[in-house]
Amino acid sequence: MIDPVTMLVIGEGVATWFGDVAEARRTEARFLENRVAASTARDLKIQSINRRLIQESEVAAEQKKDITVAALKKQERAVVAAGEAGLSGSSVDAVTSQYETQKLRDFTTINANIANYERQIELEKMGASAEAEARINSLPRGIMPNIFAHALKTGAQAVATEMKMKTEMPDKYSSVFGSSSAEQLKLDAIWT
Repeated sequence: MIDPVTMLVIGEGVATWFGDVAEARRTEARFLENRVAASTARDLKIQSINRRLIQESEVAAEQKKDITVAALKKQERAVVAAGEAGLSGSSVDAVTSQYETQKLRDFTTINANIANYERQIELEKMGASAEAEARINSLPRGIMPNIFAHALKTGAQAVATEMKMKTEMPDKYSSVFGSSSAEQLKLDAIWT
């Protein structure tokens, strides 16, 4: 027959197992909630960054349109002025090509600015992803306890307690509940 203290040790081992399982599940749930929140925050940040890039591209397209219109107006004025003055040939072509050259330089500057902005945006996106990953990794995952390790530990504690109880019980033992060591020996003989 197993004594009550050993039964308590076994009960404590089982209770510890269930407590560890519940804690592992809570930890995993917190991890998953944090992961969803971090991913959502990253996605919103990237959407905002993409929106800024679209707005900058629209501004650049508008600038290019304005530059093209201004260059055409200048070219037409130059052609009209040259015609009224009776000029033609390479000098008129040189003046009108200056306006086209300036337009292309302005386009190159705008394109370079947009390319730099796109690189900056990509770095910000990478930063948002790294931030989300760091936030996800900041919480531990829930790790289920090993049932075999728990059973082995509980079993070892139960055996140790049983052995301790048998060696520490004196021959003339009398418990507060009225049983004695002799009565316990009789019960042990019946149960074994």
